[in-house]
Amino acid sequence: MSKRSSQTTDALVKRVRVEDENMQQLTVASSGKDGDKNALIQTIKRTSGLSAPIMCLKGHGKEILDIKFSPSGDSLASAAADRTILLWRVYGDCANYGILRLPKGSATSLAFHSETTLVAGSTDHTVFLYDLKSGTVIRRFRGHRGIVNAVDVQKGASGNKLIASASDDGTVRIWSEEVKEEVDLIELGYPITSVKWSPDGQTLYIGGLDNDIHIFSLSTHAISYSLRGHTDTITSLCLSPNSSSLLTTSMDSVLHLWNVQPFAPQLNQTNPTAHPRLLRSFYGAPAGFEGLLRKASWSRHEMSDGGGFVAVGGADRALTVWDASTGEIRYKLPGHTGTVVCCDWSPKEPIIASGGVEGVIYLGEVETR
Repeated sequence: MSKRSSQTTDALVKRVRVEDENMQQLTVASSGKDGDKNALIQTIKRTSGLSAPIMCLKGHGKEILDIKFSPSGDSLASAAADRTILLWRVYGDCANYGILRLPKGSATSLAFHSETTLVAGSTDHTVFLYDLKSGTVIRRFRGHRGIVNAVDVQKGASGNKLIASASDDGTVRIWSEEVKEEVDLIELGYPITSVKWSPDGQTLYIGGLDNDIHIFSLSTHAISYSLRGHTDTITSLCLSPNSSSLLTTSMDSVLHLWNVQPFAPQLNQTNPTAHPRLLRSFYGAPAGFEGLLRKASWSRHEMSDGGGFVAVGGADRALTVWDASTGEIRYKLPGHTGTVVCCDWSPKEPIIASGGVEGVIYLGEVETR
């Protein structure tokens, strides 16, 4: 068998930028002869500072369980079932610049406490607070008696940022960096799979095995109201950028968008038989049969029409992106070879990160028009 000619070029080769700094030329077909005189060149519009429109990050040995951008959008943290948390540069060659090893279990959920501190919930029932500069553990929060499925950090509240953790032991516990023991305890009696702080730090959105989302007031220490519409376990909760809406993901393969403003209509004008707070639903991302806690994300930048994107991975090995204002699918992003478990939008640019069961992470830019 003869070797291929050394002049043969790859099907996709980076080319020099054209005059418009937001445009880039790519060779999409080439004979590999005559200096590419007959090459088919396509000019694409770039929407981010990534080195290429799609970047592939490899380093984990097992499935990715969560992924989060830092508050600045310059770094990325990923947690996997290989008992490691990897830290990545978002720009340049997306270098892996740090690794955090968990002593026993694997990190199931991540939340940045600050640009240099990270919270991780673990399968060994522990919540960790890491110093990312030194790679050391600042605090271990112990108290849960089951797997910690979700963590979230209080945003915008005065004083130190409290941490909420949800567990299979049927509780949500609230922690402060200042003390080892929990500062508050919420008991619901069934496994809790997701938790989210309200912007004012006075309310927690809680989802679990009962298929409902409960809005829990910390001032009254009681459930204010519940959102019912899913038919299977809640897997993630995500607030809109203006915090007026809550995006909920479930194992029923549906995402619901809810009005969580203090005063909501008593009747659903679109569908009188539906919950009055239900705004719309998103279809097209199958959950599969693996029972994974898929995590959705809401874009933190506006499209040209003033709307935004919501995204979640699925068992179809794609990352599905919808127009949040219409419910229409805008993108089906391929690349993963297994179920896409988690995703997160950059706070800086229209970049979305996704992680799958094959242990690979993709960073991709999207058009905002």
